[in-house]
Amino acid sequence: MARRAGFTLAEVMVAVGLLGITAAVSVVALNHMNNRAFLSRCQTGASTVAQNQIDLILSNQPFNPQKSQVPPELALATVSTGSSTNPTVPIYTDPRTGIVAVRGWMTSEVAQVTTSQGGVPLNVFRATVTVKYRFRKLDKEYTVVMNTMRCSDI
Repeated sequence: MARRAGFTLAEVMVAVGLLGITAAVSVVALNHMNNRAFLSRCQTGASTVAQNQIDLILSNQPFNPQKSQVPPELALATVSTGSSTNPTVPIYTDPRTGIVAVRGWMTSEVAQVTTSQGGVPLNVFRATVTVKYRFRKLDKEYTVVMNTMRCSDI
């Protein structure tokens, strides 16, 4: 008597179940990787916004506090752009559509550092730029903080 070649219904159901589980795990893993990639793009965008503000603070001329020549970006104060309830700073713009996908808010704090060299007071200002944003309107805030110091041009 010859045996019939083939799979039983139980074997086929087990194989389909294993393929389904593998496909589901793969989709979840790819979704997680895509989420992390988007978070990385947002972090890069926030870092770029903070670095642009730092560059503006370091390059705006003239900066001679002893002659009362201080650019507005180096005024001794804390300046906020946007807020947690009204984020206005673009963090990530979709390159295909040009639509701003993530907005955040920025705070620039400038303070004078009291120091001297050889008894001569130095006009050194310290700036701290903080950029915050939320990803997909979740409660968790992501933050990028950059600091710089600038002394008088003369």
